[in-house]
Amino acid sequence: MRGLAWWWLHATAGTLRGKFWQDGRPGWMEQSPRREGERMRLAVLLLCLAVSTASFADERFTGFDHFVSQYQSARAEARPELTRAFVEWQQAHGGFPIIEPTGHAVFFYVGTGQEKDVRLIGEFRRAGYYNHAWDPAGVPLVRAAEGGAVFFARLSFEKDARLEYKFVIDGAEKPDPLNPRTYDGAIVGVVSEVSMPGYVPPREAVAREDVPKGSLHVVEEPWATPKVTIYLPAKYDAAKRYPVIYTPDGAAWINHLKLPIILDNLIAEGSIEPVIAVMMDPTADRSNWYQFNPDYLSYLEKVVAYVDSHYSTRARAEDRLHLGTSAGGRIALYVGLERPQLFRNVALLSPSLMGPPSYYEPWFSRRRRPNPKLRIWLSAGSYEGYIVQDTQMLETYLKSVGLKPKTVYTHQGHTLGAWRYLAPDVLRYFLGTKPR
Repeated sequence: MRGLAWWWLHATAGTLRGKFWQDGRPGWMEQSPRREGERMRLAVLLLCLAVSTASFADERFTGFDHFVSQYQSARAEARPELTRAFVEWQQAHGGFPIIEPTGHAVFFYVGTGQEKDVRLIGEFRRAGYYNHAWDPAGVPLVRAAEGGAVFFARLSFEKDARLEYKFVIDGAEKPDPLNPRTYDGAIVGVVSEVSMPGYVPPREAVAREDVPKGSLHVVEEPWATPKVTIYLPAKYDAAKRYPVIYTPDGAAWINHLKLPIILDNLIAEGSIEPVIAVMMDPTADRSNWYQFNPDYLSYLEKVVAYVDSHYSTRARAEDRLHLGTSAGGRIALYVGLERPQLFRNVALLSPSLMGPPSYYEPWFSRRRRPNPKLRIWLSAGSYEGYIVQDTQMLETYLKSVGLKPKTVYTHQGHTLGAWRYLAPDVLRYFLGTKPR
């Protein structure tokens, strides 16, 4: 269709030249009514031609399946240009992965044609109760045509799902080269992100130049091992008193979850009051450090005493929040149960609650009971295997003893990205300036 339009334009070029030029001067300079009508008709004709040419180009593809049918019937030498055209078209119509009206996502990879095995790994497969990690086998991508260089997989997700993934090309992992939405997943490296239309990422998780920035300060004391970093809000005023957030996995909260950026944004927009944040790194044996370890409680008490004596804090349990993710969520629970005189607010994001039954038994048997004033946030994702089930079990227990935990369940996985995007809601819940 596009070629036909250009052929018509070329064939009528002589006529158009005659309309525009007469006796050495532009024909449109003649001011007769007949010429005026011809000019109007010509303008309309050219406008319609431009619109139809653009429409022909836009309608070259109606979707992914349309492209595949063309790709399969095309000659081998024509396929690279056809693929390039489709990539450009799709980038103008939603980008990659391709989100279809049916609620499916099509993962699209363009290789050289020499690939033997192309796979998709990520949070798509619920790996089973005992495993929340990515399934290394992944999902095989289908070659669009024999001998072709295009591979794809079509998967179905919940309408508000947000998930992370990579391609594995003959054993080598790589982010999706056609998807600009990437995230530094720390241990798993740089990953690509797919989000369905119902998922709206929080704008507070993205750095903005127009907001005042807080400052970071490392505690330089001989006892401060593991490392302790303190965030002070912009315009920190020692004459005022501030609530305080405490987090384990401090470096992760700074570098990957971007807690300082989130706090800057929330404070600037007035969603939360100005707050101090204390981010504590783990020991080398992180798993043991967060395994209901009394040494953690002792260290935390030392950190709290230091912060209250060196900064202008509201030194009350109801003005302290301890939040953590994964094993850090387990230690947050431990803090809330064992030190309610220090912390009345705890947040558990995707908590890994595995631990000795001997610790849980007194609580579940009701011989011990949580402080009735304890405020708890619980959240987990449907792609987290045992973690979401354990979180639901903990929710049931807490309600059975009279507490009212705030619970949020998402269609996400066990990732830093999921926690980063959930953090603004957590902070608004505990520190929001609006009534809760």
